[in-house]
Amino acid sequence: MASTTERRQQFQDLIRRAEALCAADPAAYRRRIVLLAVLGYGVLFGVLFLLLALIAGGVWAALASTALLILLVKNKLVFVLGYLLYAIARALWVRVEPPEGHALDLRRFPALAEVLADLRRQLATPPIHRVLLSEEFNASISQTPRLGVFGWYRNTLTLGLPLLLAMSPDQAKAVVAHELGHLSGNHGRFASWVYRVRKTWERVMEAFDRSGNWGGRLLARFFDWYAPHFNAYSFALARANEYEADALSARLTSPRDAAAALVTSHVGADRLARDYWQPFLMRADTVARPEGEPYRGLARFLDTPAEVACTGLDRALAVETGYADTHPALADRLRALDAEAPVPAPVSLSAARAWLGEGYEAVLADFDRTWLERNADGWEAHHREIAELRARLAELEAKPADALVPEDLWNRAAWSERLGLDALAHYLAYAATYPDDLDAEFAIGRLLLERNDPAGQAHLERASTRFNLTLAACEAAYGYFLRQGDRETAEIWLRRGEAQLDLQAEARKERAGVTAKDALADAGLTDSERAQLAEGLARMGGVKQAWICRKEVKIDPDSPVYVIAVQPCGWFANGEKLIGRLAQELPCPGLTFFIAKTGRTRKLAKLVMEAGRPIL
Repeated sequence: MASTTERRQQFQDLIRRAEALCAADPAAYRRRIVLLAVLGYGVLFGVLFLLLALIAGGVWAALASTALLILLVKNKLVFVLGYLLYAIARALWVRVEPPEGHALDLRRFPALAEVLADLRRQLATPPIHRVLLSEEFNASISQTPRLGVFGWYRNTLTLGLPLLLAMSPDQAKAVVAHELGHLSGNHGRFASWVYRVRKTWERVMEAFDRSGNWGGRLLARFFDWYAPHFNAYSFALARANEYEADALSARLTSPRDAAAALVTSHVGADRLARDYWQPFLMRADTVARPEGEPYRGLARFLDTPAEVACTGLDRALAVETGYADTHPALADRLRALDAEAPVPAPVSLSAARAWLGEGYEAVLADFDRTWLERNADGWEAHHREIAELRARLAELEAKPADALVPEDLWNRAAWSERLGLDALAHYLAYAATYPDDLDAEFAIGRLLLERNDPAGQAHLERASTRFNLTLAACEAAYGYFLRQGDRETAEIWLRRGEAQLDLQAEARKERAGVTAKDALADAGLTDSERAQLAEGLARMGGVKQAWICRKEVKIDPDSPVYVIAVQPCGWFANGEKLIGRLAQELPCPGLTFFIAKTGRTRKLAKLVMEAGRPIL
């Protein structure tokens, strides 16, 4: 099986070949995309045809030959056939959940309805069945198939309320025009069709991967190969569709408004998170219950005629177009529009106020109420946690330095970081005393790189030698080198992270269960640990005897896997029920599998007894 890095490179290589073919022979490129799309639909309709043929064949057999019908029943083939029909039919009838949000009745918002009607008329789009407001700084068009993989779409336009609050009506109109442009019947009809097919296969693959039945898993194997392959080959056209949608938005508004909308879309979310939501949420440190009006406050924040921080604009413009997303980078999108990057600034009239009209205040009030109700419990829990941490940290700070044990030193650093204080010095002090603790190495490396201090890389190198820290260390280093513009070193860390993902997948397989073929050894527990297990088993009851051993694993052997075999009390004890209760309630020293010394697991239990030691 190809590694994560190999699959990524294969995906990118296929995109490059498709881009080259698209540039050299656009007609041939389109023919290949059509053939790939036909292959996917051919498999789906072929399975449907097989389903209907099996049904027709079964009915014909029953009517034509009583002997054949008896044979089918006697050999239980009729039940196999019935299950096959059920499994395939259920797999084909995938359900795609529609997007969620605050539904708008356009009859109450005539200004918004007029904008959508005008854009739909100019773009010749299909009907928009629902318009939703969301809390995201984004806008999207979603097509939810009513007939599963066979389509009959219900179109939903989702508009982020924060986005509408941050943009002028013309800028927001440019965003909506871009989204509707993906469905346009006047421009890029073929590209729009491919856009919908890509989304269909993505949803089909997700639905089949989630399917718990045999038919879904069978079809998932095909679509796990097919959907990424189709997406890679159609990537060039999908990216061209993004440029086409940008051009449509500029034509229906203006290049300046389209450019301003693009800039705000790329930098606005980070700005609001940093300058509005983070200070708002930090009030939970000192205020016991959420108060105020988060969305009315957001509207006032965006209406304030103050200088807008543009630190994120330079970073957004420095991003290069890659293969992780069909959306081009901001700089390339602006270049295609032949437009400069306007500096974000507050708008005199927001799209939210203009389009929602008389319902503006009611919508803000509804968002405020929903947010406060949803976050009240979490806010209060956070407040209690912070108050407790402050008190415990104060107790530590009051202790003499020579009275602090290792746990105190670590907690001082971790609690300081949790409270938003400068914790680096505390982590360094802890590491100076306990240089072999790789958790401290990771914390120091992460904090140094967050300060753009390259010395953090050496600490992450040491931390990455431990299995459960490797991926986090790779992610921190990768992000740092991307920020520095050092793509070569970032690629090295990316590959290490991908290799770790593959290793973790193998580790999960190794720890997925236990069989008689696995190598078993003594658990290596201390007398105290075995005594604690024995006490827990005795307290829970239902267990006459128990033995424990360790499953030998090749990957991350420092994280052991234990197997406990139990002899239930009584001849008629329900072993499976007992095992389920033990797995849920018994505190264990690590990942532990329970088996009963009865029924199908008797042979495995005997091996556990031979390799391990009794604990009860």
